[in-house]
Amino acid sequence: MSKPSISRRNVLGASLAAAVLPAVACAATSAGNDAHLLALYQQFQRVSDAIHAIDTGVVYKCGTPEATQQESKLETLLRRDDPLLKQIANTPALTPRGKQIKASIVLARLPRAVEDFDLDLSSEEIQMCLSLARDVTGGSSL
Repeated sequence: MSKPSISRRNVLGASLAAAVLPAVACAATSAGNDAHLLALYQQFQRVSDAIHAIDTGVVYKCGTPEATQQESKLETLLRRDDPLLKQIANTPALTPRGKQIKASIVLARLPRAVEDFDLDLSSEEIQMCLSLARDVTGGSSL
């Protein structure tokens, strides 16, 4: 059986699912002023979990109806992943829990992304890092 081509979001999504589970438990206990961020994160996590399930699930022979359906579902999920990550990066974290959510995403995605891909300032992963830094410093540079 041959596996369909794997995009960078597919690779990153698989690593994300395993790395961010501790933040889910922590964030679920108190939304506080980060209710919007938490809601975005929960959507993001559902997408990441679905990508991970496809990534680690059955591999269908290329060209079969099952493989075509799986690739279509994966494409839909991957198209949802980037906008959610951008929304999270553009939503200030106001509480320690919100900052923890963002930091868990950075820790899960950035090392692999830097290693595997030519990132620049416009990449979602770098934007997430800058957003987290703004949140931690309150938007000011020292």
